[in-house]
Amino acid sequence: MDFRELQDRYKAEQRKVTEDKIIVGGLFRTILSTNDGLKFKDGRTSKPKRMIIVGIDKTTKTCYGTVLVNTKMSPLAQVSPQYFATQYCLKQKNYPEYLDYDSYVDCGVLFAISFETLKAGEYFGVLNQNDITSIFDILETTKAISTKDKKRFNIRRR
Repeated sequence: MDFRELQDRYKAEQRKVTEDKIIVGGLFRTILSTNDGLKFKDGRTSKPKRMIIVGIDKTTKTCYGTVLVNTKMSPLAQVSPQYFATQYCLKQKNYPEYLDYDSYVDCGVLFAISFETLKAGEYFGVLNQNDITSIFDILETTKAISTKDKKRFNIRRR
């Protein structure tokens, strides 16, 4: 086995999703589909997506309150100042091993993703505390997410 193969194996092992890695602030990539609540305009039914965990229910093994990370800002942000305020920029310089460019966290929509779906994907690491705090500030104050959903997903002012 050459050095490159050892590196690839190590990287694969580091990115393997295990329950102990499923924590608030964790950054993952897995395949999501229309069954998970995604909507596609191009006829696709599934797509690999990066996401950040903002809440976990260990009893039902569901990551409740998962927000998606997108390459570009959501198109809704261009037409709605309220929705624009739900977009948070993750700087590539803070996560060079996970992001190829600045990316946008869409804090205007929450998704419930099962542990099993996450385990089929990849783990990238945990966001820094400043980014986690900023994302929660948006989630807690936005009007784009109903009070009912904030309660459901345990999103509240600390």
